[in-house]
Amino acid sequence: MKPMAPLKRLILPLIIIAGIILAGTIGYMLIEDWTWFDSLYMTVITLATIGYGEVKPLTAGGRWFTIGLIFVGVGVFGFLLANIVQAVVETGIAAALGRRKVFKDISQLEGHFILCGAGRVGLRIVDELANKGVDFVVIEHDDSVAEKLLTQGHLVLIGDATDEKVLEGARAQNAQTLITAASSDAENVYITLTARGLNPNIYIVARANDQAAERQLMRAGANKVVSPVLIGSHRMAQAALSPAVADFLESTTKTEELDLNFEQIYIGADSPLNGVRLKDSGIRSEHNAMVVAITPREGERIFNPNGDHILRAGDLLIAIGTRNGLVKLVEIASRQKRKKG
Repeated sequence: MKPMAPLKRLILPLIIIAGIILAGTIGYMLIEDWTWFDSLYMTVITLATIGYGEVKPLTAGGRWFTIGLIFVGVGVFGFLLANIVQAVVETGIAAALGRRKVFKDISQLEGHFILCGAGRVGLRIVDELANKGVDFVVIEHDDSVAEKLLTQGHLVLIGDATDEKVLEGARAQNAQTLITAASSDAENVYITLTARGLNPNIYIVARANDQAAERQLMRAGANKVVSPVLIGSHRMAQAALSPAVADFLESTTKTEELDLNFEQIYIGADSPLNGVRLKDSGIRSEHNAMVVAITPREGERIFNPNGDHILRAGDLLIAIGTRNGLVKLVEIASRQKRKKG
């Protein structure tokens, strides 16, 4: 049987106390013929053992009833107090064990994502990473934000991402990608420099608030710099100038409402897609996906490739389609031949 949560164990004693108060109130009303308020007041001061004295002179039956109420009330209150202490202690132990489990889980990560900063921008990134189903850890210095993410089941390190030790704790040296979304450009530059020093091969996506910061972040080692201000202003202008285009682009980002996703797909050397013309690949007919761009291993990116384009190992496809279709397409593109033996 699954053990009851510590705080849930308080529910039963509280219900019992409410029942005793109700029973005491009714008892005084029946035995002493008091009003409900006088009966409730006498019940409360009796159970609380305050000793204010009788509301009105009690009959012999009323005094025997009071004696029984005191014994029952003291016992129940003692039981409730014991449960409160136990619940508080167990909650603290559970939190400590939970944190230990978090650190254990982080220590086992390989090829994961690291998000530095869980502000307004960072929290949206958390949702995207969670929806994608990738392994990631968040570094956040605000205790309240970090605790909220922990309760949601995310891996979180509470600390300053500019601290090299904190990045090491998030296993930056073994991570695939780092996203620095701090509100300060200076912090993002420092995080980028530190992460690049820990892992020369990590892919870094950095947030910038102005163009000067973009140049600094690129020099610091960021692979990609994103400016929410620039993107927001562009989207607003586009919404005013080309509303239909803006509506379409906005719909592509609402993956929770519309099963429409973008994916980057590498073609492996042993993939059945290697050496096949795009129109013969079955990408559209079998996987309900469409290739909107191809970046060959050598050469410039090709937008809206024609059906006669031959897919080659090492090509990077940018495809749009349903989630299931893209998942199957990724499996086929990276498929390896089985070794004999």
